[in-house]
Amino acid sequence: MLRAANRARFLSFRLRFGAGAALPAGLLLALSGLVPTACGQGDAAPPAPSGPPPVSVELVTVEPEPLVDEVAFVGQLEAAGSVVLRAEDEGIIEEIGFEEGSVVETGQILFRLRNDEQRARVRLAQAQLAKVEAEYGRTRKLAQRNAASAAALERQAAEREIARAAVELAQVQLAKTFVRAPFEGYTGARQVFVGDRVDENRDLVRLDDISKVALSFSLPEQALPLARPGVPLTISVAPYPDERFSGEVYFVSPYLEVATRRLAVKAWIPNPDHKLRPGLFAQVEAVIDEKPAALLVPEAAIVYDRNGAFVWRLDAEGLARRAPVELGLRTTGRVEVTQGLASGDRVVAAGTNKVFDGSSVREPPERTADRTPDPDAAPVGADGT
Repeated sequence: MLRAANRARFLSFRLRFGAGAALPAGLLLALSGLVPTACGQGDAAPPAPSGPPPVSVELVTVEPEPLVDEVAFVGQLEAAGSVVLRAEDEGIIEEIGFEEGSVVETGQILFRLRNDEQRARVRLAQAQLAKVEAEYGRTRKLAQRNAASAAALERQAAEREIARAAVELAQVQLAKTFVRAPFEGYTGARQVFVGDRVDENRDLVRLDDISKVALSFSLPEQALPLARPGVPLTISVAPYPDERFSGEVYFVSPYLEVATRRLAVKAWIPNPDHKLRPGLFAQVEAVIDEKPAALLVPEAAIVYDRNGAFVWRLDAEGLARRAPVELGLRTTGRVEVTQGLASGDRVVAAGTNKVFDGSSVREPPERTADRTPDPDAAPVGADGT
Protein backbone atom coordinates (compact mmCIF):
# COMPACT_ATOMS: atom_id res chain seq x y z
CA MET A 1 0.00 0.00 0.00
CA LEU A 2 2.76 2.41 0.93
CA ARG A 3 4.69 1.67 -2.27
CA ALA A 4 1.54 2.40 -4.40
CA ALA A 5 0.91 5.74 -2.63
CA ASN A 6 4.48 6.91 -3.20
CA ARG A 7 4.27 5.97 -6.87
CA ALA A 8 1.03 7.98 -7.28
CA ARG A 9 2.53 11.08 -5.66
CA PHE A 10 5.57 10.82 -7.92
CA LEU A 11 3.42 10.67 -11.04
CA SER A 12 1.41 13.71 -9.94
CA PHE A 13 4.64 15.71 -9.61
CA ARG A 14 5.73 14.58 -13.09
CA LEU A 15 2.44 15.75 -14.58
CA ARG A 16 2.68 19.09 -12.82
CA PHE A 17 6.22 19.92 -13.89
CA GLY A 18 6.25 18.07 -17.18
CA ALA A 19 7.83 14.83 -18.29
CA GLY A 20 11.12 16.42 -19.37
CA ALA A 21 11.39 18.98 -16.62
CA ALA A 22 13.94 18.64 -13.92
CA LEU A 23 12.55 18.26 -10.49
CA PRO A 24 13.57 20.66 -7.73
CA ALA A 25 16.40 19.46 -5.52
CA GLY A 26 14.28 19.65 -2.39
CA LEU A 27 11.60 17.60 -4.01
CA LEU A 28 14.14 14.93 -5.05
CA LEU A 29 15.41 14.73 -1.48
CA ALA A 30 11.89 14.38 -0.18
CA LEU A 31 11.08 11.62 -2.66
CA SER A 32 14.34 9.81 -1.98
CA GLY A 33 13.51 9.79 1.70
CA LEU A 34 10.27 7.99 0.96
CA VAL A 35 12.04 4.92 -0.52
CA PRO A 36 14.04 3.76 2.52
CA THR A 37 11.01 4.51 4.68
CA ALA A 38 8.96 2.13 2.53
CA CYS A 39 11.61 -0.53 2.11
CA GLY A 40 12.72 -0.47 5.69
CA GLN A 41 9.46 -1.87 6.99
CA GLY A 42 10.16 -5.28 8.62
CA ASP A 43 13.49 -7.20 9.09
CA ALA A 44 16.19 -7.39 6.36
CA ALA A 45 16.23 -10.66 4.31
CA PRO A 46 19.18 -13.08 5.07
CA PRO A 47 21.86 -13.50 2.38
CA ALA A 48 21.28 -16.31 -0.12
CA PRO A 49 23.40 -19.45 0.38
CA SER A 50 26.48 -19.76 -1.81
CA GLY A 51 25.90 -23.48 -2.70
CA PRO A 52 23.77 -26.59 -2.08
CA PRO A 53 23.54 -27.87 1.50
CA PRO A 54 25.78 -30.76 2.63
CA VAL A 55 24.60 -34.23 1.63
CA SER A 56 23.73 -36.59 4.48
CA VAL A 57 25.77 -39.81 4.11
CA GLU A 58 27.50 -42.50 6.16
CA LEU A 59 31.29 -42.46 6.26
CA VAL A 60 33.87 -45.10 7.14
CA THR A 61 37.58 -44.78 7.80
CA VAL A 62 39.71 -47.33 5.96
CA GLU A 63 42.07 -49.23 8.27
CA PRO A 64 44.29 -52.27 7.48
CA GLU A 65 43.11 -55.58 8.95
CA PRO A 66 43.85 -59.30 8.45
CA LEU A 67 42.05 -61.01 5.60
CA VAL A 68 41.86 -64.77 4.98
CA ASP A 69 40.90 -66.03 1.54
CA GLU A 70 38.80 -69.16 2.12
CA VAL A 71 36.64 -71.36 -0.04
CA ALA A 72 33.87 -73.65 1.16
CA PHE A 73 32.37 -76.63 -0.63
CA VAL A 74 31.06 -80.15 -0.04
CA GLY A 75 33.02 -83.38 -0.37
CA GLN A 76 32.58 -87.06 0.45
CA LEU A 77 34.74 -89.25 2.66
CA GLU A 78 36.22 -92.51 1.42
CA ALA A 79 38.26 -95.18 3.15
CA ALA A 80 42.02 -95.05 2.68
CA GLY A 81 41.72 -98.66 1.55
CA SER A 82 38.63 -100.74 0.87
CA VAL A 83 38.30 -104.31 -0.37
CA VAL A 84 35.62 -106.96 -0.65
CA LEU A 85 37.18 -110.26 0.37
CA ARG A 86 36.58 -113.51 -1.52
CA ALA A 87 37.99 -117.00 -1.26
CA GLU A 88 40.75 -117.97 -3.72
CA ASP A 89 39.38 -121.48 -4.14
CA GLU A 90 36.12 -123.33 -3.83
CA GLY A 91 35.28 -124.82 -0.46
CA ILE A 92 33.05 -124.94 2.58
CA ILE A 93 33.28 -122.37 5.37
CA GLU A 94 34.65 -124.19 8.41
CA GLU A 95 35.39 -121.27 10.74
CA ILE A 96 34.83 -117.48 10.98
CA GLY A 97 37.46 -115.64 13.00
CA PHE A 98 36.04 -112.13 13.58
CA GLU A 99 33.01 -110.21 14.77
CA GLU A 100 31.12 -107.94 12.41
CA GLY A 101 32.14 -104.28 12.75
CA SER A 102 35.34 -105.10 14.65
CA VAL A 103 38.89 -103.98 13.99
CA VAL A 104 41.13 -106.71 12.59
CA GLU A 105 44.91 -106.78 12.26
CA THR A 106 46.94 -107.27 9.11
CA GLY A 107 47.21 -111.00 8.37
CA GLN A 108 44.47 -112.02 10.80
CA ILE A 109 42.51 -115.12 9.67
CA LEU A 110 38.94 -114.11 8.92
CA PHE A 111 37.63 -117.30 7.29
CA ARG A 112 38.91 -120.88 7.14
CA LEU A 113 37.66 -123.35 4.56
CA ARG A 114 37.56 -127.08 5.15
CA ASN A 115 41.12 -128.15 4.34
CA ASP A 116 41.68 -131.75 5.46
CA GLU A 117 42.71 -132.77 1.95
CA GLN A 118 45.16 -129.89 1.57
CA ARG A 119 46.78 -130.67 4.92
CA ALA A 120 47.22 -134.26 3.87
CA ARG A 121 48.85 -133.19 0.61
CA VAL A 122 51.31 -131.07 2.55
CA ARG A 123 52.27 -134.00 4.77
CA LEU A 124 52.66 -136.26 1.74
CA ALA A 125 54.91 -133.76 -0.02
CA GLN A 126 56.99 -133.28 3.11
CA ALA A 127 57.44 -137.07 3.46
CA GLN A 128 58.55 -137.39 -0.15
CA LEU A 129 60.99 -134.54 0.36
CA ALA A 130 62.45 -136.24 3.42
CA LYS A 131 62.95 -139.46 1.41
CA VAL A 132 64.67 -137.60 -1.42
CA GLU A 133 66.85 -135.65 1.03
CA ALA A 134 68.07 -138.93 2.53
CA GLU A 135 68.87 -140.44 -0.86
CA TYR A 136 70.71 -137.30 -1.89
CA GLY A 137 72.80 -137.40 1.29
CA ARG A 138 73.85 -141.01 0.70
CA THR A 139 74.69 -140.35 -2.93
CA ARG A 140 76.82 -137.34 -2.00
CA LYS A 141 78.84 -139.38 0.50
CA LEU A 142 79.41 -142.10 -2.08
CA ALA A 143 80.47 -139.50 -4.61
CA GLN A 144 83.02 -138.13 -2.15
CA ARG A 145 84.59 -141.66 -1.99
CA ASN A 146 84.29 -142.03 -5.77
CA ALA A 147 81.70 -144.77 -5.21
CA ALA A 148 78.98 -142.92 -7.11
CA SER A 149 79.11 -141.07 -10.37
CA ALA A 150 78.69 -137.36 -10.72
CA ALA A 151 75.64 -138.00 -12.90
CA ALA A 152 73.96 -139.93 -10.10
CA LEU A 153 74.62 -137.06 -7.69
CA GLU A 154 73.17 -134.52 -10.13
CA ARG A 155 70.09 -136.69 -10.61
CA GLN A 156 69.52 -136.87 -6.86
CA ALA A 157 69.97 -133.07 -6.55
CA ALA A 158 67.28 -132.53 -9.20
CA GLU A 159 64.94 -134.96 -7.41
CA ARG A 160 65.45 -133.01 -4.23
CA GLU A 161 64.46 -129.70 -5.91
CA ILE A 162 61.34 -131.33 -7.35
CA ALA A 163 60.36 -132.58 -3.91
CA ARG A 164 60.93 -129.16 -2.39
CA ALA A 165 58.72 -127.55 -5.05
CA ALA A 166 56.03 -130.12 -4.35
CA VAL A 167 56.04 -129.12 -0.67
CA GLU A 168 55.74 -125.44 -1.54
CA LEU A 169 52.88 -126.14 -3.97
CA ALA A 170 51.00 -128.13 -1.32
CA GLN A 171 51.51 -125.33 1.19
CA VAL A 172 50.16 -122.78 -1.31
CA GLN A 173 47.04 -124.90 -1.82
CA LEU A 174 46.61 -125.12 1.94
CA ALA A 175 47.07 -121.35 2.32
CA LYS A 176 44.22 -120.76 -0.14
CA THR A 177 41.83 -122.26 2.39
CA PHE A 178 42.46 -119.26 4.70
CA VAL A 179 41.08 -115.78 4.02
CA ARG A 180 43.25 -113.22 5.81
CA ALA A 181 42.96 -109.44 6.33
CA PRO A 182 45.26 -107.67 3.83
CA PHE A 183 45.49 -104.61 6.11
CA GLU A 184 44.25 -103.31 9.44
CA GLY A 185 40.71 -102.06 9.26
CA TYR A 186 37.05 -102.36 10.14
CA THR A 187 35.04 -105.35 8.98
CA GLY A 188 31.58 -104.89 7.59
CA ALA A 189 28.64 -107.28 7.68
CA ARG A 190 29.68 -110.80 6.66
CA GLN A 191 27.83 -112.29 3.71
CA VAL A 192 28.30 -115.98 4.57
CA PHE A 193 27.97 -118.33 7.52
CA VAL A 194 29.69 -121.48 8.70
CA GLY A 195 28.79 -124.35 6.39
CA ASP A 196 28.22 -122.23 3.28
CA ARG A 197 29.87 -123.40 0.10
CA VAL A 198 31.74 -120.56 -1.56
CA ASP A 199 33.89 -119.99 -4.60
CA GLU A 200 36.07 -117.19 -5.94
CA ASN A 201 33.01 -115.22 -7.07
CA ARG A 202 31.22 -115.15 -3.70
CA ASP A 203 31.57 -112.00 -1.55
CA LEU A 204 32.52 -112.80 2.04
CA VAL A 205 32.97 -109.45 3.82
CA ARG A 206 34.08 -105.90 3.16
CA LEU A 207 37.14 -104.48 4.92
CA ASP A 208 37.84 -100.73 5.20
CA ASP A 209 41.01 -99.02 6.34
CA ILE A 210 39.89 -95.88 8.18
CA SER A 211 43.08 -95.02 10.07
CA LYS A 212 42.86 -92.06 7.71
CA VAL A 213 40.16 -91.16 5.24
CA ALA A 214 40.30 -89.69 1.78
CA LEU A 215 38.20 -86.62 1.07
CA SER A 216 37.04 -86.52 -2.54
CA PHE A 217 35.68 -83.32 -4.04
CA SER A 218 35.74 -81.30 -7.22
CA LEU A 219 36.60 -77.68 -7.83
CA PRO A 220 35.38 -75.22 -10.46
CA GLU A 221 38.01 -73.75 -12.67
CA GLN A 222 37.82 -70.44 -10.75
CA ALA A 223 39.22 -72.23 -7.68
CA LEU A 224 42.34 -73.59 -9.38
CA PRO A 225 44.66 -71.81 -6.85
CA LEU A 226 43.51 -74.42 -4.33
CA ALA A 227 44.40 -77.28 -6.67
CA ARG A 228 47.91 -78.07 -5.53
CA PRO A 229 49.26 -80.77 -3.20
CA GLY A 230 49.96 -79.62 0.34
CA VAL A 231 47.15 -77.05 0.62
CA PRO A 232 45.71 -77.33 4.17
CA LEU A 233 41.98 -77.64 4.71
CA THR A 234 39.48 -78.20 7.50
CA ILE A 235 36.29 -80.24 7.41
CA SER A 236 33.22 -80.72 9.57
CA VAL A 237 30.65 -83.51 9.46
CA ALA A 238 27.04 -83.70 10.63
CA PRO A 239 27.62 -86.26 13.44
CA TYR A 240 30.18 -83.94 15.09
CA PRO A 241 29.06 -80.39 14.23
CA ASP A 242 31.28 -78.74 16.88
CA GLU A 243 34.49 -80.51 15.84
CA ARG A 244 36.91 -79.69 13.06
CA PHE A 245 39.22 -82.17 11.34
CA SER A 246 42.35 -80.99 9.54
CA GLY A 247 44.05 -82.45 6.49
CA GLU A 248 45.82 -81.53 3.29
CA VAL A 249 45.49 -82.07 -0.44
CA TYR A 250 47.53 -84.96 -1.86
CA PHE A 251 46.04 -85.52 -5.34
CA VAL A 252 45.02 -83.14 -8.12
CA SER A 253 43.69 -84.42 -11.42
CA PRO A 254 45.81 -83.26 -14.37
CA TYR A 255 42.71 -82.33 -16.38
CA LEU A 256 39.21 -80.85 -15.99
CA GLU A 257 36.12 -82.87 -16.76
CA VAL A 258 34.87 -81.64 -20.12
CA ALA A 259 31.19 -81.89 -19.25
CA THR A 260 31.33 -80.18 -15.85
CA ARG A 261 34.45 -78.00 -16.17
CA ARG A 262 35.49 -79.21 -12.71
CA LEU A 263 38.74 -80.61 -11.38
CA ALA A 264 38.89 -83.75 -9.22
CA VAL A 265 40.87 -83.31 -5.98
CA LYS A 266 41.57 -85.59 -2.99
CA ALA A 267 42.90 -84.88 0.48
CA TRP A 268 44.03 -87.06 3.40
CA ILE A 269 42.27 -86.53 6.74
CA PRO A 270 43.92 -88.29 9.73
CA ASN A 271 41.38 -90.36 11.66
CA PRO A 272 43.10 -91.79 14.75
CA ASP A 273 39.87 -91.99 16.77
CA HIS A 274 37.98 -93.61 13.88
CA LYS A 275 35.21 -91.01 14.19
CA LEU A 276 35.08 -90.36 10.47
CA ARG A 277 33.45 -93.06 8.41
CA PRO A 278 33.44 -93.67 4.66
CA GLY A 279 30.37 -92.28 2.92
CA LEU A 280 29.93 -89.22 5.14
CA PHE A 281 29.47 -85.87 3.47
CA ALA A 282 31.85 -83.18 4.72
CA GLN A 283 31.70 -79.40 4.71
CA VAL A 284 35.14 -78.30 3.56
CA GLU A 285 36.91 -75.03 4.36
CA ALA A 286 40.24 -74.36 2.70
CA VAL A 287 42.58 -71.39 3.06
CA ILE A 288 43.94 -70.21 -0.27
CA ASP A 289 45.73 -67.06 0.91
CA GLU A 290 46.22 -64.89 4.01
CA LYS A 291 46.80 -61.12 3.99
CA PRO A 292 47.87 -59.50 7.28
CA ALA A 293 47.00 -55.90 6.28
CA ALA A 294 44.20 -55.65 3.74
CA LEU A 295 42.05 -52.57 3.13
CA LEU A 296 38.34 -53.40 3.20
CA VAL A 297 35.32 -51.20 2.49
CA PRO A 298 31.59 -51.98 2.51
CA GLU A 299 30.25 -53.26 -0.78
CA ALA A 300 27.78 -50.36 -0.78
CA ALA A 301 30.74 -47.94 -1.01
CA ILE A 302 31.73 -49.25 -4.45
CA VAL A 303 30.23 -47.34 -7.38
CA TYR A 304 30.48 -48.47 -11.00
CA ASP A 305 30.39 -46.53 -14.24
CA ARG A 306 31.70 -47.07 -17.74
CA ASN A 307 35.25 -46.37 -16.55
CA GLY A 308 35.15 -49.01 -13.83
CA ALA A 309 34.83 -49.08 -10.05
CA PHE A 310 35.39 -46.06 -7.81
CA VAL A 311 34.57 -44.72 -4.35
CA TRP A 312 33.77 -41.26 -3.01
CA ARG A 313 36.79 -40.28 -0.89
CA LEU A 314 36.93 -37.13 1.22
CA ASP A 315 39.76 -34.72 0.48
CA ALA A 316 41.55 -32.45 2.97
CA GLU A 317 38.66 -29.95 2.83
CA GLY A 318 36.06 -32.63 3.51
CA LEU A 319 34.69 -32.65 -0.04
CA ALA A 320 33.82 -35.88 -1.84
CA ARG A 321 36.17 -36.74 -4.68
CA ARG A 322 35.99 -39.59 -7.17
CA ALA A 323 38.74 -42.17 -6.46
CA PRO A 324 39.13 -45.07 -8.96
CA VAL A 325 39.91 -48.37 -7.21
CA GLU A 326 40.90 -51.92 -8.04
CA LEU A 327 39.10 -54.67 -6.17
CA GLY A 328 40.35 -57.95 -4.72
CA LEU A 329 38.78 -60.53 -2.45
CA ARG A 330 35.21 -60.36 -1.25
CA THR A 331 33.88 -61.27 2.17
CA THR A 332 30.39 -61.03 3.63
CA GLY A 333 29.26 -57.49 2.88
CA ARG A 334 32.76 -56.15 2.27
CA VAL A 335 35.31 -56.06 -0.52
CA GLU A 336 39.08 -55.65 -0.59
CA VAL A 337 40.58 -52.60 -2.29
CA THR A 338 44.01 -53.44 -3.70
CA GLN A 339 44.73 -50.04 -5.31
CA GLY A 340 43.32 -46.54 -5.00
CA LEU A 341 43.02 -46.12 -1.22
CA ALA A 342 45.39 -45.72 1.70
CA SER A 343 45.09 -46.33 5.40
CA GLY A 344 43.18 -43.52 7.09
CA ASP A 345 41.14 -42.48 4.03
CA ARG A 346 37.50 -41.68 4.69
CA VAL A 347 34.99 -42.86 2.10
CA VAL A 348 31.24 -42.69 1.66
CA ALA A 349 29.76 -46.02 2.75
CA ALA A 350 26.06 -45.26 2.24
CA GLY A 351 24.26 -42.61 0.22
CA THR A 352 26.63 -42.72 -2.75
CA ASN A 353 23.73 -42.01 -5.11
CA LYS A 354 23.38 -38.52 -3.58
CA VAL A 355 27.04 -37.55 -3.97
CA PHE A 356 28.74 -35.81 -6.89
CA ASP A 357 32.36 -34.78 -7.38
CA GLY A 358 33.17 -31.88 -5.06
CA SER A 359 29.98 -32.09 -3.02
CA SER A 360 30.00 -31.31 0.67
CA VAL A 361 28.90 -34.22 2.86
CA ARG A 362 27.97 -34.71 6.47
CA GLU A 363 26.91 -37.59 8.69
CA PRO A 364 23.62 -37.61 10.60
CA PRO A 365 24.05 -36.46 14.23
CA GLU A 366 23.23 -39.91 15.57
CA ARG A 367 26.04 -41.47 13.48
CA THR A 368 28.54 -38.94 14.80
CA ALA A 369 27.40 -39.57 18.36
CA ASP A 370 27.86 -43.32 17.87
CA ARG A 371 31.56 -42.78 17.16
CA THR A 372 32.14 -40.41 20.07
CA PRO A 373 34.05 -42.38 22.74
CA ASP A 374 32.52 -42.57 26.19
CA PRO A 375 35.19 -41.49 28.70
CA ASP A 376 33.58 -43.66 31.38
CA ALA A 377 33.35 -46.77 29.23
CA ALA A 378 35.80 -49.62 29.85
CA PRO A 379 38.10 -50.67 27.01
CA VAL A 380 36.95 -53.66 24.98
CA GLY A 381 38.02 -56.82 26.74
CA ALA A 382 39.09 -55.05 29.90
CA ASP A 383 36.48 -56.87 31.98
CA GLY A 384 37.39 -60.21 30.46
CA THR A 385 34.49 -60.27 28.03
